[in-house]
Amino acid sequence: MMKKFLTIILLGSCLTGFAQESTRRFRFGLKAAPTLGWIKPDYRSLPDGYTVEGGGLRLGFIWGPSAEWMLNETFIISTGADISYTSGKIKGKVNTKVNNLPLAYDWQQVYKLRFIDIPLMLKFRTKEIGYFRYFGVFGLGAGFRTSAKTEFSTIVGSSETIDRSDNSKKYVNLFRGSMLVGGGAEYNLAGNTSLVASIVFNNGLTNLIKDQGASTLDPSVNLKESGVNNYFMLNLGVLF
Repeated sequence: MMKKFLTIILLGSCLTGFAQESTRRFRFGLKAAPTLGWIKPDYRSLPDGYTVEGGGLRLGFIWGPSAEWMLNETFIISTGADISYTSGKIKGKVNTKVNNLPLAYDWQQVYKLRFIDIPLMLKFRTKEIGYFRYFGVFGLGAGFRTSAKTEFSTIVGSSETIDRSDNSKKYVNLFRGSMLVGGGAEYNLAGNTSLVASIVFNNGLTNLIKDQGASTLDPSVNLKESGVNNYFMLNLGVLF
């Protein structure tokens, strides 16, 4: 009887130790991240009199659950499921002729996008220095478009025409691949609970924009639109 009792205690201790070790290997949490993004256009061939350029920086926001699997104290696999609200703008000028009549106008295209992004990163972390650990991250991201809104503005002289659409999925590709690189720090609150802050650059690798068809002012021109979406994000979160 005593041997059975000791055996049960020993097995219970082993299982408890294994469960605690598993808990230490996996961490889950939540994060939120304001973003600063832009679209880099890549129009390889433009008709004479047409110019295209980036439209500057725009704010966005990302939030979602995160998870880590610790290979050891230094090397960690990090992932999650991010709900990404990003935005970008491209603009250009037209100075040409249609039916031998001069045509000159400015235009800009604003994209307001929502993606579900799945990052997969390798995290290199230092040992604890005081209450802090410092780390760098590098990896890839896969994004899947869930919604797209656009605003197309045409400015002719002092007159501006704006065409808004709340369903512009046909103008934005479904998949967005990206490369992620950045760094940050963890602050230990208690036990396995830590506050995390990092700055990460998300560099788009795939074309974001689909062709939008012929210009309404110049139907003979159909620009082959292309561009990638990049952004910096300030990640703030907690891991348990």
